[in-house]
Amino acid sequence: MTRARWLLSAASLFALWLAGALVLLPRLQRDLETAARETLSRQPALNERLGGLQLAFDGLQARLTGSVRTAQDRSTLEAAVQDLVRAPAPLTGGLARRLNPVSSVRNEVEVIPFPPGWMLLAAQGGRARLLGTAADDYEARDLARSVQESWSMQGGMTEGTPGTDAGRHDEAASVSATLRTLPAPQPSVQAWLVRIGQGWKELSLSRPDSELRSEANALGVSETEWRQQVLPALHELRSKQLRQQLAQAESERQARLPPGYLFLAVRDEQIILRGEVGSAAMKEEILQEALTAFAPHRLHDEIRVSTQRRPSGDFGPLTTALLPEADQTGGGKSCHLSLSDDAWKPVDWQIAPREQAWKQTLPAGLDARPLQQDATLLSHWLEGDDSHAPAPLLPMDAPFLALALFGEKAIASGQVAEEAVRAQFVAAVRLAYGPRLVVLSDDVHVRGNCAPSSNNILNTLKSLPPAPTTRSPVVFAIAKPGGTWMLLPVTSQLLEAGGLARSGLLPAGIPAAAVEDVAAESIEQLRLRPAPPAFR
Repeated sequence: MTRARWLLSAASLFALWLAGALVLLPRLQRDLETAARETLSRQPALNERLGGLQLAFDGLQARLTGSVRTAQDRSTLEAAVQDLVRAPAPLTGGLARRLNPVSSVRNEVEVIPFPPGWMLLAAQGGRARLLGTAADDYEARDLARSVQESWSMQGGMTEGTPGTDAGRHDEAASVSATLRTLPAPQPSVQAWLVRIGQGWKELSLSRPDSELRSEANALGVSETEWRQQVLPALHELRSKQLRQQLAQAESERQARLPPGYLFLAVRDEQIILRGEVGSAAMKEEILQEALTAFAPHRLHDEIRVSTQRRPSGDFGPLTTALLPEADQTGGGKSCHLSLSDDAWKPVDWQIAPREQAWKQTLPAGLDARPLQQDATLLSHWLEGDDSHAPAPLLPMDAPFLALALFGEKAIASGQVAEEAVRAQFVAAVRLAYGPRLVVLSDDVHVRGNCAPSSNNILNTLKSLPPAPTTRSPVVFAIAKPGGTWMLLPVTSQLLEAGGLARSGLLPAGIPAAAVEDVAAESIEQLRLRPAPPAFR
Protein backbone atom coordinates (compact mmCIF):
# COMPACT_ATOMS: atom_id res chain seq x y z
CA MET A 1 0.00 0.00 0.00
CA THR A 2 1.33 3.41 -0.91
CA ARG A 3 1.94 6.12 1.59
CA ALA A 4 -0.94 8.16 0.23
CA ARG A 5 -3.33 5.29 0.80
CA TRP A 6 -2.09 4.85 4.36
CA LEU A 7 -2.70 8.46 5.12
CA LEU A 8 -6.14 8.32 3.52
CA SER A 9 -7.08 5.24 5.54
CA ALA A 10 -5.90 6.77 8.77
CA ALA A 11 -7.81 9.97 8.11
CA SER A 12 -10.96 8.01 7.28
CA LEU A 13 -10.61 5.98 10.43
CA PHE A 14 -10.14 9.06 12.59
CA ALA A 15 -13.11 10.71 10.96
CA LEU A 16 -15.26 7.68 11.61
CA TRP A 17 -14.03 7.51 15.23
CA LEU A 18 -14.61 11.22 15.74
CA ALA A 19 -18.09 10.99 14.30
CA GLY A 20 -18.86 8.05 16.58
CA ALA A 21 -17.50 9.87 19.60
CA LEU A 22 -19.57 12.96 18.86
CA VAL A 23 -22.67 10.83 18.58
CA LEU A 24 -21.95 8.66 21.62
CA LEU A 25 -20.55 11.37 23.92
CA PRO A 26 -23.89 12.91 25.04
CA ARG A 27 -25.22 9.45 25.80
CA LEU A 28 -22.05 8.61 27.69
CA GLN A 29 -22.38 11.79 29.83
CA ARG A 30 -25.95 10.89 30.70
CA ASP A 31 -24.87 7.36 31.64
CA LEU A 32 -22.05 8.73 33.74
CA GLU A 33 -24.34 11.16 35.58
CA THR A 34 -26.83 8.38 36.26
CA ALA A 35 -24.15 5.99 37.43
CA ALA A 36 -22.55 8.68 39.62
CA ARG A 37 -25.83 9.58 41.31
CA GLU A 38 -26.60 5.93 41.97
CA THR A 39 -23.13 5.50 43.44
CA LEU A 40 -23.55 8.50 45.75
CA SER A 41 -26.99 7.39 46.91
CA ARG A 42 -25.51 4.08 48.07
CA GLN A 43 -23.01 5.77 50.41
CA PRO A 44 -24.20 5.47 54.05
CA ALA A 45 -22.20 8.51 55.11
CA LEU A 46 -24.10 10.67 52.62
CA ASN A 47 -27.56 9.40 53.43
CA GLU A 48 -30.09 12.30 53.28
CA ARG A 49 -27.26 14.85 52.92
CA LEU A 50 -27.19 15.36 49.10
CA GLY A 51 -30.01 17.88 48.73
CA GLY A 52 -27.72 20.81 47.93
CA LEU A 53 -25.44 19.00 45.42
CA GLN A 54 -25.28 19.45 41.60
CA LEU A 55 -23.38 16.87 39.47
CA ALA A 56 -22.50 17.28 35.77
CA PHE A 57 -20.00 15.76 33.29
CA ASP A 58 -17.92 17.51 30.69
CA GLY A 59 -16.86 14.53 28.66
CA LEU A 60 -15.23 12.18 31.13
CA GLN A 61 -14.56 14.94 33.65
CA ALA A 62 -16.98 15.26 36.56
CA ARG A 63 -17.91 18.64 37.98
CA LEU A 64 -19.34 18.92 41.50
CA THR A 65 -21.05 22.14 42.60
CA GLY A 66 -23.45 23.17 45.37
CA SER A 67 -22.97 22.80 49.11
CA VAL A 68 -22.57 20.12 51.74
CA ARG A 69 -22.65 20.31 55.54
CA THR A 70 -19.12 19.13 56.43
CA ALA A 71 -15.64 18.94 54.90
CA GLN A 72 -15.84 15.18 55.36
CA ASP A 73 -18.95 15.11 53.16
CA ARG A 74 -17.04 17.07 50.50
CA SER A 75 -14.14 14.60 50.55
CA THR A 76 -16.48 11.60 50.53
CA LEU A 77 -18.28 12.99 47.47
CA GLU A 78 -15.08 13.47 45.52
CA ALA A 79 -13.69 10.05 46.41
CA ALA A 80 -16.94 8.28 45.49
CA VAL A 81 -17.13 9.91 42.05
CA GLN A 82 -13.42 9.44 41.39
CA ASP A 83 -13.19 5.76 42.39
CA LEU A 84 -16.59 4.09 42.60
CA VAL A 85 -18.52 5.05 39.46
CA ARG A 86 -18.95 2.17 36.99
CA ALA A 87 -20.04 2.77 33.37
CA PRO A 88 -18.92 1.54 29.84
CA ALA A 89 -16.22 3.58 28.15
CA PRO A 90 -16.90 4.89 24.63
CA LEU A 91 -16.31 2.55 21.68
CA THR A 92 -15.52 -0.40 23.95
CA GLY A 93 -18.60 -2.36 23.07
CA GLY A 94 -19.38 -2.91 26.77
CA LEU A 95 -16.08 -4.70 27.35
CA ALA A 96 -15.01 -2.22 30.08
CA ARG A 97 -18.24 -2.13 32.05
CA ARG A 98 -16.39 -2.81 35.32
CA LEU A 99 -14.05 0.16 34.91
CA ASN A 100 -14.42 3.76 36.11
CA PRO A 101 -14.35 5.96 32.99
CA VAL A 102 -14.20 9.22 35.03
CA SER A 103 -10.96 10.89 34.07
CA SER A 104 -10.96 13.62 36.75
CA VAL A 105 -13.17 15.44 39.27
CA ARG A 106 -13.46 19.18 39.54
CA ASN A 107 -14.69 19.71 43.12
CA GLU A 108 -16.34 23.14 43.51
CA VAL A 109 -18.58 22.12 46.43
CA GLU A 110 -18.84 24.59 49.33
CA VAL A 111 -18.95 23.48 52.95
CA ILE A 112 -21.99 25.17 54.55
CA PRO A 113 -23.18 23.41 57.76
CA PHE A 114 -26.81 23.61 58.92
CA PRO A 115 -27.44 25.78 61.98
CA PRO A 116 -27.59 24.07 65.40
CA GLY A 117 -30.93 23.32 67.05
CA TRP A 118 -32.61 25.12 69.92
CA MET A 119 -33.92 24.42 73.43
CA LEU A 120 -36.61 25.95 75.66
CA LEU A 121 -36.52 25.68 79.46
CA ALA A 122 -40.02 26.27 80.85
CA ALA A 123 -39.58 26.63 84.64
CA GLN A 124 -41.91 27.08 87.59
CA GLY A 125 -39.70 27.48 90.59
CA GLY A 126 -37.35 24.51 90.76
CA ARG A 127 -39.41 22.33 88.40
CA ALA A 128 -38.66 22.76 84.71
CA ARG A 129 -39.53 21.12 81.40
CA LEU A 130 -36.98 20.93 78.55
CA LEU A 131 -38.24 21.26 74.97
CA GLY A 132 -36.51 21.84 71.65
CA THR A 133 -34.94 20.26 68.56
CA ALA A 134 -31.40 18.89 68.29
CA ALA A 135 -29.44 17.48 65.34
CA ASP A 136 -29.57 13.83 66.42
CA ASP A 137 -30.41 11.51 69.30
CA TYR A 138 -26.90 11.64 70.74
CA GLU A 139 -26.86 15.42 71.00
CA ALA A 140 -30.41 15.52 72.42
CA ARG A 141 -29.61 12.88 75.03
CA ASP A 142 -26.32 14.45 76.13
CA LEU A 143 -27.82 17.94 76.37
CA ALA A 144 -30.84 16.75 78.38
CA ARG A 145 -28.58 14.88 80.79
CA SER A 146 -26.19 17.82 81.22
CA VAL A 147 -29.03 20.30 81.80
CA GLN A 148 -30.64 17.97 84.32
CA GLU A 149 -27.41 17.53 86.27
CA SER A 150 -26.63 21.25 86.30
CA TRP A 151 -30.19 22.21 87.27
CA SER A 152 -30.36 19.60 90.05
CA MET A 153 -27.06 20.83 91.52
CA GLN A 154 -28.83 24.15 92.08
CA GLY A 155 -31.80 22.53 93.80
CA GLY A 156 -34.09 22.07 90.79
CA MET A 157 -35.49 19.19 88.76
CA THR A 158 -35.98 18.97 84.99
CA GLU A 159 -37.83 16.55 82.75
CA GLY A 160 -38.09 16.06 79.00
CA THR A 161 -35.66 15.59 76.10
CA PRO A 162 -35.42 17.69 72.90
CA GLY A 163 -36.61 16.15 69.65
CA THR A 164 -34.38 15.70 66.60
CA ASP A 165 -34.35 16.93 63.00
CA ALA A 166 -31.22 15.94 61.06
CA GLY A 167 -32.63 17.54 57.91
CA ARG A 168 -32.52 21.04 59.39
CA HIS A 169 -29.82 21.03 62.05
CA ASP A 170 -26.21 20.02 62.55
CA GLU A 171 -24.54 19.45 65.88
CA ALA A 172 -23.11 22.56 67.48
CA ALA A 173 -19.33 22.81 67.37
CA SER A 174 -19.33 23.43 71.15
CA VAL A 175 -22.06 23.48 73.82
CA SER A 176 -19.91 24.90 76.62
CA ALA A 177 -21.52 28.37 76.36
CA THR A 178 -24.99 26.81 76.62
CA LEU A 179 -24.14 24.77 79.70
CA ARG A 180 -22.12 27.54 81.34
CA THR A 181 -24.93 30.12 81.08
CA LEU A 182 -27.74 27.79 82.21
CA PRO A 183 -29.95 29.93 84.52
CA ALA A 184 -30.49 29.02 88.16
CA PRO A 185 -33.95 28.06 89.51
CA GLN A 186 -36.02 31.05 90.63
CA PRO A 187 -39.17 31.20 92.79
CA SER A 188 -41.12 32.77 89.92
CA VAL A 189 -42.30 31.38 86.57
CA GLN A 190 -39.73 31.79 83.78
CA ALA A 191 -39.02 30.79 80.16
CA TRP A 192 -35.50 30.57 78.72
CA LEU A 193 -34.63 29.99 75.03
CA VAL A 194 -31.25 29.15 73.51
CA ARG A 195 -29.67 28.35 70.17
CA ILE A 196 -27.55 25.29 71.01
CA GLY A 197 -23.97 26.45 71.43
CA GLN A 198 -24.92 29.99 72.46
CA GLY A 199 -26.09 31.58 75.74
CA TRP A 200 -29.62 31.42 77.14
CA LYS A 201 -32.05 34.27 76.62
CA GLU A 202 -35.05 34.91 78.86
CA LEU A 203 -38.46 35.29 77.20
CA SER A 204 -40.52 37.90 79.02
CA LEU A 205 -44.01 36.45 79.47
CA SER A 206 -45.49 39.96 79.60
CA ARG A 207 -44.55 40.65 75.97
CA PRO A 208 -47.02 39.89 73.15
CA ASP A 209 -46.78 36.60 71.25
CA SER A 210 -45.84 38.34 67.99
CA GLU A 211 -42.66 39.75 69.52
CA LEU A 212 -41.74 36.48 71.18
CA ARG A 213 -42.33 34.60 67.93
CA SER A 214 -39.90 36.84 66.05
CA GLU A 215 -37.34 36.35 68.79
CA ALA A 216 -37.81 32.59 68.69
CA ASN A 217 -37.57 32.47 64.89
CA ALA A 218 -34.23 34.28 65.07
CA LEU A 219 -32.95 31.49 67.34
CA GLY A 220 -33.96 28.71 64.93
CA VAL A 221 -37.54 27.91 65.97
CA SER A 222 -39.67 27.12 62.91
CA GLU A 223 -43.30 28.19 62.60
CA THR A 224 -44.44 24.63 63.17
CA GLU A 225 -42.27 24.29 66.25
CA TRP A 226 -43.55 27.64 67.53
CA ARG A 227 -47.18 26.53 67.25
CA GLN A 228 -46.70 22.98 68.54
CA GLN A 229 -44.08 23.42 71.26
CA VAL A 230 -43.18 26.94 72.28
CA LEU A 231 -46.56 28.69 72.27
CA PRO A 232 -48.39 26.00 74.35
CA ALA A 233 -45.53 26.07 76.87
CA LEU A 234 -45.75 29.88 77.15
CA HIS A 235 -49.52 29.75 77.64
CA GLU A 236 -49.09 27.18 80.40
CA LEU A 237 -46.45 29.33 82.11
CA ARG A 238 -48.65 32.43 81.86
CA SER A 239 -51.50 30.51 83.48
CA LYS A 240 -49.24 29.38 86.32
CA GLN A 241 -47.88 32.91 86.66
CA LEU A 242 -51.40 34.30 86.97
CA ARG A 243 -52.29 31.77 89.66
CA GLN A 244 -49.04 32.60 91.44
CA GLN A 245 -49.79 36.31 91.34
CA LEU A 246 -53.34 35.76 92.61
CA ALA A 247 -52.05 33.56 95.43
CA GLN A 248 -49.45 36.18 96.34
CA ALA A 249 -52.08 38.92 96.38
CA GLU A 250 -54.37 36.78 98.54
CA SER A 251 -51.50 35.99 100.91
CA GLU A 252 -50.70 39.68 101.25
CA ARG A 253 -54.39 40.47 101.84
CA GLN A 254 -54.63 37.83 104.54
CA ALA A 255 -51.45 39.09 106.20
CA ARG A 256 -53.11 42.51 106.61
CA LEU A 257 -56.12 40.98 108.36
CA PRO A 258 -56.31 41.12 112.17
CA PRO A 259 -55.29 37.91 113.96
CA GLY A 260 -57.81 35.50 115.38
CA TYR A 261 -58.35 35.28 119.14
CA LEU A 262 -59.68 32.78 121.66
CA PHE A 263 -60.86 32.92 125.26
CA LEU A 264 -60.76 29.73 127.33
CA ALA A 265 -63.00 29.88 130.40
CA VAL A 266 -63.38 27.04 132.95
CA ARG A 267 -66.15 26.61 135.52
CA ASP A 268 -67.71 23.57 137.19
CA GLU A 269 -65.80 21.04 135.06
CA GLN A 270 -67.06 22.83 131.96
CA ILE A 271 -64.94 24.66 129.41
CA ILE A 272 -66.01 27.38 127.00
CA LEU A 273 -63.84 28.16 123.98
CA ARG A 274 -65.08 31.49 122.64
CA GLY A 275 -63.59 33.77 120.02
CA GLU A 276 -63.08 34.29 116.31
CA VAL A 277 -60.72 32.52 113.88
CA GLY A 278 -60.08 32.88 110.17
CA SER A 279 -60.93 29.43 108.81
CA ALA A 280 -62.98 26.33 109.53
CA ALA A 281 -59.78 24.25 109.40
CA MET A 282 -58.28 26.28 112.25
CA LYS A 283 -61.42 25.82 114.30
CA GLU A 284 -61.47 22.06 113.68
CA GLU A 285 -57.83 21.72 114.67
CA ILE A 286 -58.39 23.70 117.89
CA LEU A 287 -61.42 21.63 118.88
CA GLN A 288 -59.63 18.33 118.24
CA GLU A 289 -56.70 19.46 120.37
CA ALA A 290 -59.02 20.64 123.14
CA LEU A 291 -61.04 17.40 123.17
CA THR A 292 -57.83 15.42 123.59
CA ALA A 293 -56.29 17.70 126.22
CA PHE A 294 -59.32 18.34 128.44
CA ALA A 295 -61.12 14.99 128.63
CA PRO A 296 -63.30 14.27 130.60
CA HIS A 297 -64.28 17.98 130.94
CA ARG A 298 -67.31 19.03 128.92
CA LEU A 299 -66.23 21.33 126.10
CA HIS A 300 -68.55 24.01 124.69
CA ASP A 301 -67.74 25.30 121.21
CA GLU A 302 -68.47 29.02 120.80
CA ILE A 303 -65.77 29.68 118.20
CA ARG A 304 -66.86 31.81 115.25
CA VAL A 305 -65.29 31.60 111.78
CA SER A 306 -64.83 34.92 110.01
CA THR A 307 -63.22 35.73 106.67
CA GLN A 308 -62.15 39.04 108.24
CA ARG A 309 -59.66 37.24 110.47
CA ARG A 310 -56.24 35.97 109.42
CA PRO A 311 -56.67 32.29 108.42
CA SER A 312 -53.18 31.31 109.53
CA GLY A 313 -51.14 31.13 112.69
CA ASP A 314 -51.08 28.87 115.71
CA PHE A 315 -52.56 29.52 119.12
CA GLY A 316 -50.75 28.53 122.26
CA PRO A 317 -50.80 24.80 123.08
CA LEU A 318 -53.89 23.56 124.88
CA THR A 319 -52.77 21.68 127.98
CA THR A 320 -54.08 20.97 131.46
CA ALA A 321 -51.84 23.81 132.70
CA LEU A 322 -54.66 26.12 131.59
CA LEU A 323 -57.11 24.45 134.00
CA PRO A 324 -57.56 25.81 137.54
CA GLU A 325 -56.00 23.97 140.45
CA ALA A 326 -58.33 22.28 142.90
CA ASP A 327 -57.48 24.66 145.75
CA GLN A 328 -57.26 27.75 143.58
CA THR A 329 -58.91 30.93 144.83
CA GLY A 330 -62.08 31.48 142.82
CA GLY A 331 -63.67 28.11 143.28
CA GLY A 332 -61.96 26.22 140.47
CA LYS A 333 -62.46 28.82 137.78
CA SER A 334 -60.04 30.34 135.31
CA CYS A 335 -59.89 32.32 132.08
CA HIS A 336 -57.14 32.72 129.47
CA LEU A 337 -56.73 34.65 126.22
CA SER A 338 -54.60 33.84 123.17
CA LEU A 339 -54.10 35.61 119.85
CA SER A 340 -52.94 33.61 116.83
CA ASP A 341 -49.15 33.18 116.89
CA ASP A 342 -49.12 34.12 120.58
CA ALA A 343 -49.15 32.30 123.91
CA TRP A 344 -52.04 31.98 126.36
CA LYS A 345 -52.25 34.80 128.91
CA PRO A 346 -54.30 34.71 132.13
CA VAL A 347 -57.33 36.97 132.36
CA ASP A 348 -58.41 38.30 135.77
CA TRP A 349 -62.14 37.63 135.37
CA GLN A 350 -62.97 38.73 138.95
CA ILE A 351 -62.55 42.43 138.22
CA ALA A 352 -64.53 44.58 135.84
CA PRO A 353 -63.80 43.73 132.18
CA ARG A 354 -62.93 47.34 131.36
CA GLU A 355 -60.04 47.19 133.80
CA GLN A 356 -58.39 44.14 132.22
CA ALA A 357 -54.65 44.43 131.66
CA TRP A 358 -54.79 42.20 128.55
CA LYS A 359 -56.17 45.11 126.52
CA GLN A 360 -52.83 46.87 126.86
CA THR A 361 -50.99 43.98 125.18
CA LEU A 362 -53.07 43.90 122.00
CA PRO A 363 -51.28 44.72 118.72
CA ALA A 364 -51.55 48.32 117.57
CA GLY A 365 -54.58 48.93 115.39
CA LEU A 366 -56.47 45.82 116.53
CA ASP A 367 -60.14 46.51 117.22
CA ALA A 368 -60.66 45.49 120.86
CA ARG A 369 -64.45 45.75 120.86
CA PRO A 370 -65.19 42.10 119.84
CA LEU A 371 -62.72 40.88 122.45
CA GLN A 372 -64.28 43.20 125.05
CA GLN A 373 -67.76 41.80 124.39
CA ASP A 374 -66.59 38.19 124.66
CA ALA A 375 -64.55 38.91 127.80
CA THR A 376 -67.53 40.60 129.48
CA LEU A 377 -69.87 37.70 128.66
CA LEU A 378 -67.41 35.09 129.96
CA SER A 379 -66.70 37.10 133.10
CA HIS A 380 -70.40 37.16 133.93
CA TRP A 381 -70.65 33.41 133.29
CA LEU A 382 -67.69 32.73 135.54
CA GLU A 383 -69.29 34.85 138.28
CA GLY A 384 -72.35 32.56 138.16
CA ASP A 385 -74.62 34.54 135.84
CA ASP A 386 -76.37 31.91 133.69
CA SER A 387 -78.07 34.40 131.39
CA HIS A 388 -75.52 33.15 128.90
CA ALA A 389 -75.54 29.46 129.66
CA PRO A 390 -73.67 27.16 127.29
CA ALA A 391 -75.67 24.79 125.18
CA PRO A 392 -77.20 22.05 127.35
CA LEU A 393 -75.22 18.87 127.66
CA LEU A 394 -76.23 16.32 125.06
CA PRO A 395 -76.81 12.76 126.19
CA MET A 396 -73.70 10.64 125.71
CA ASP A 397 -73.67 7.27 123.98
CA ALA A 398 -73.06 4.22 126.07
CA PRO A 399 -69.71 2.52 125.53
CA PHE A 400 -69.71 -1.18 124.70
CA LEU A 401 -67.44 -3.99 123.50
CA ALA A 402 -68.44 -6.84 121.19
CA LEU A 403 -66.82 -10.10 120.05
CA ALA A 404 -67.71 -12.49 117.22
CA LEU A 405 -65.81 -15.81 117.30
CA PHE A 406 -66.29 -18.41 114.57
CA GLY A 407 -64.20 -20.57 112.27
CA GLU A 408 -60.69 -19.10 112.23
CA LYS A 409 -61.70 -15.51 112.96
CA ALA A 410 -62.09 -13.32 116.03
CA ILE A 411 -63.73 -10.00 115.12
CA ALA A 412 -63.59 -7.29 117.82
CA SER A 413 -65.84 -4.22 117.63
CA GLY A 414 -67.27 -1.55 119.88
CA GLN A 415 -67.09 2.10 120.86
CA VAL A 416 -65.31 3.68 123.84
CA ALA A 417 -64.27 7.16 124.92
CA GLU A 418 -60.62 6.42 125.69
CA GLU A 419 -57.81 5.31 123.40
CA ALA A 420 -56.22 3.45 126.31
CA VAL A 421 -59.34 1.29 126.74
CA ARG A 422 -59.42 0.48 123.03
CA ALA A 423 -55.74 -0.50 123.02
CA GLN A 424 -56.14 -2.69 126.14
CA PHE A 425 -59.18 -4.45 124.67
CA VAL A 426 -57.45 -5.23 121.35
CA ALA A 427 -54.32 -6.47 123.15
CA ALA A 428 -56.40 -8.74 125.41
CA VAL A 429 -58.26 -10.25 122.43
CA ARG A 430 -54.99 -10.96 120.59
CA LEU A 431 -53.51 -12.57 123.70
CA ALA A 432 -56.58 -14.74 124.29
CA TYR A 433 -57.28 -16.00 120.76
CA GLY A 434 -54.14 -15.53 118.69
CA PRO A 435 -52.48 -17.04 116.81
CA ARG A 436 -55.06 -19.81 116.49
CA LEU A 437 -57.65 -17.26 115.35
CA VAL A 438 -57.11 -14.32 113.02
CA VAL A 439 -57.96 -11.22 115.07
CA LEU A 440 -59.64 -8.30 113.27
CA SER A 441 -59.98 -5.07 115.29
CA ASP A 442 -60.67 -2.23 112.82
CA ASP A 443 -64.20 -1.81 114.15
CA VAL A 444 -63.16 -0.83 117.70
CA HIS A 445 -63.66 2.96 117.66
CA VAL A 446 -62.73 5.82 119.99
CA ARG A 447 -65.53 8.41 119.95
CA GLY A 448 -65.86 11.70 121.75
CA ASN A 449 -69.62 11.32 122.31
CA CYS A 450 -69.19 8.17 124.42
CA ALA A 451 -69.51 8.20 128.17
CA PRO A 452 -66.32 7.42 130.11
CA SER A 453 -65.60 3.75 130.72
CA SER A 454 -65.58 2.16 134.16
CA ASN A 455 -62.30 2.17 136.03
CA ASN A 456 -62.61 -1.61 136.49
CA ILE A 457 -62.00 -2.41 132.83
CA LEU A 458 -59.62 -5.26 133.77
CA ASN A 459 -62.60 -7.30 134.97
CA THR A 460 -63.97 -7.31 131.42
CA LEU A 461 -60.62 -7.98 129.77
CA LYS A 462 -59.82 -10.95 132.02
CA SER A 463 -63.21 -12.60 131.51
CA LEU A 464 -63.30 -12.87 127.73
CA PRO A 465 -65.59 -15.67 126.49
CA PRO A 466 -63.91 -18.98 125.66
CA ALA A 467 -62.94 -19.77 122.07
CA PRO A 468 -65.48 -21.70 119.95
CA THR A 469 -65.66 -25.50 120.24
CA THR A 470 -67.18 -28.19 118.06
CA ARG A 471 -70.29 -28.15 120.24
CA SER A 472 -70.54 -24.36 120.18
CA PRO A 473 -68.87 -23.27 116.90
CA VAL A 474 -70.10 -19.66 117.06
CA VAL A 475 -69.80 -17.07 119.83
CA PHE A 476 -71.32 -13.58 119.77
CA ALA A 477 -70.82 -11.66 123.03
CA ILE A 478 -71.27 -8.09 124.21
CA ALA A 479 -70.28 -6.22 127.38
CA LYS A 480 -70.04 -2.79 128.92
CA PRO A 481 -66.44 -1.77 129.73
CA GLY A 482 -66.01 -2.92 133.33
CA GLY A 483 -69.02 -5.29 133.17
CA THR A 484 -69.42 -8.99 132.42
CA TRP A 485 -69.84 -10.56 129.00
CA MET A 486 -73.28 -11.58 127.79
CA LEU A 487 -73.42 -14.41 125.25
CA LEU A 488 -76.17 -13.95 122.66
CA PRO A 489 -77.69 -16.96 120.92
CA VAL A 490 -76.66 -16.75 117.26
CA THR A 491 -79.85 -17.44 115.30
CA SER A 492 -81.07 -16.36 111.91
CA GLN A 493 -83.62 -14.07 113.63
CA LEU A 494 -80.87 -12.33 115.64
CA LEU A 495 -78.78 -11.68 112.53
CA GLU A 496 -81.62 -10.13 110.53
CA ALA A 497 -81.82 -6.36 110.15
CA GLY A 498 -83.22 -5.05 113.46
CA GLY A 499 -82.86 -8.49 115.04
CA LEU A 500 -80.83 -7.21 118.00
CA ALA A 501 -83.50 -4.64 118.90
CA ARG A 502 -86.31 -7.19 118.62
CA SER A 503 -84.43 -9.78 120.68
CA GLY A 504 -84.37 -7.65 123.84
CA LEU A 505 -81.17 -9.45 124.91
CA LEU A 506 -78.75 -6.53 124.97
CA PRO A 507 -77.51 -5.23 128.34
CA ALA A 508 -79.48 -2.30 129.67
CA GLY A 509 -78.37 1.07 128.35
CA ILE A 510 -76.69 -0.22 125.15
CA PRO A 511 -78.65 0.97 122.10
CA ALA A 512 -79.27 -1.80 119.56
CA ALA A 513 -78.90 0.61 116.64
CA ALA A 514 -75.38 1.53 117.75
CA VAL A 515 -74.40 -2.13 118.07
CA GLU A 516 -75.77 -2.97 114.62
CA ASP A 517 -73.87 0.00 113.17
CA VAL A 518 -70.50 -0.62 114.83
CA ALA A 519 -70.62 -4.43 114.63
CA ALA A 520 -72.06 -4.51 111.10
CA GLU A 521 -69.04 -6.42 109.74
CA SER A 522 -69.28 -9.03 112.49
CA ILE A 523 -72.98 -9.56 111.91
CA GLU A 524 -72.48 -9.81 108.14
CA GLN A 525 -69.68 -12.36 108.55
CA LEU A 526 -71.87 -14.43 110.86
CA ARG A 527 -74.74 -14.22 108.38
CA LEU A 528 -72.58 -15.43 105.46
CA ARG A 529 -70.84 -18.31 107.27
CA PRO A 530 -72.01 -21.89 106.51
CA ALA A 531 -75.28 -22.38 108.39
CA PRO A 532 -75.26 -24.84 111.34
CA PRO A 533 -77.94 -27.57 111.47
CA ALA A 534 -80.14 -25.42 113.74
CA PHE A 535 -80.56 -22.92 110.90
CA ARG A 536 -81.69 -25.44 108.28
